[in-house]
Amino acid sequence: MPTIQGKIVNAFPPRSGQNDRGSWMAQDFLLESYDQPYPRRCLFSVWGADRLQQFNIKEGDDLAVDIDIDAREYQGRWYNSVRAWRVARITPPQPQGALAAGDAPFAAAGAPIGTAGSQNSTGGSQNNTGAPLPPPQSTNFATDPLGGDATEDLPF
Repeated sequence: MPTIQGKIVNAFPPRSGQNDRGSWMAQDFLLESYDQPYPRRCLFSVWGADRLQQFNIKEGDDLAVDIDIDAREYQGRWYNSVRAWRVARITPPQPQGALAAGDAPFAAAGAPIGTAGSQNSTGGSQNNTGAPLPPPQSTNFATDPLGGDATEDLPF
């Protein structure tokens, strides 16, 4: 099943009880993913005192969590359960602002970042070779919403 990576932002209190098979113990954890700029959160459970002790999850831990997702029906309503079955400690990824000067993505070889389409000193635009770009085409969308010549007789 899926693996999610992130930081534990909340470790809820453990809960326990007794059923016909014996005693049980579970604990819920809230993990926030590293997705930028919109991190996602996932609430998952760890069942069993042995797994809780083995995983030893604390708030602030950076983890990769393998989960099982299942749904069950109770009194005509359906409920999802997300259970962790394997947990591994990981090193958090570096923020994108921490790139070294030579690691800049999509930079032309030997060209400073931001030269493509940038303004030159005369106010016009230029490409990476320094040659001026043609002026942008002006379209009157008020008279022709498709941007073509109003005198064209094409049906499209």
